[in-house]
Amino acid sequence: MSNPTHIITVDAAGTLIRPWPSVGAIYAKTARGFGLSVLDEEVDQRFYEVFGKVQKDRNLTSGEEKDFWRQVVLEVFKPHAGKRNLDPLFEELWEIFAQGEHWQLADGAKDTLNILKERGYRLAVLSNNDSRLRSVLKDLAIDFLFEEIFISSEMGVEKPKAEIFRKVEKSFGKEPSRFLHIGDSYSRDYQGAKQAGWDALLFGKPIIEEKQITAFAELLDRLP
Repeated sequence: MSNPTHIITVDAAGTLIRPWPSVGAIYAKTARGFGLSVLDEEVDQRFYEVFGKVQKDRNLTSGEEKDFWRQVVLEVFKPHAGKRNLDPLFEELWEIFAQGEHWQLADGAKDTLNILKERGYRLAVLSNNDSRLRSVLKDLAIDFLFEEIFISSEMGVEKPKAEIFRKVEKSFGKEPSRFLHIGDSYSRDYQGAKQAGWDALLFGKPIIEEKQITAFAELLDRLP
């Protein structure tokens, strides 16, 4: 990581940005507006259980991104829905998460990335996400920092598969050794990048790797 022309790719949700105040809080508040009696903590827990299960459904993960998220919402609120039609609730949540006001940038992310760009690093986002990410990053006024925004649903492949890293390399016209990827998932971001021949930094807590940061500002000491 000593070469100033390194290309740095950054994961989005869980690394660069996170739902604000939380997925459960947003889901539950919206659902209560549709007459469902739910608690923030309960919905938050169920969301992650459902999300993990739906991600394993190849028909959904390889299909339309909106169909994937519709299934997540329907499954999350199924125990509370009775005979209610949940499509209007889903449509409102779909629009909510396309807006920057419901996301928060990681502390110090914008300033740190701006400094790294000034140092000569080329920056990109590499995220297992959908096309709404573009409007979120624009609303948060951080999209201008990135040469490219690589989104799995648009590329037809997700991290940790090597193919997604190869596509990024092809876009920049550089070999694997020129890339550093930063993300919060040990399997998708850290291991995925390492197995593709990239350098990698794990983001967040707990500390489980030597190559790990818990805040973006730490990059300024790690990278020249």
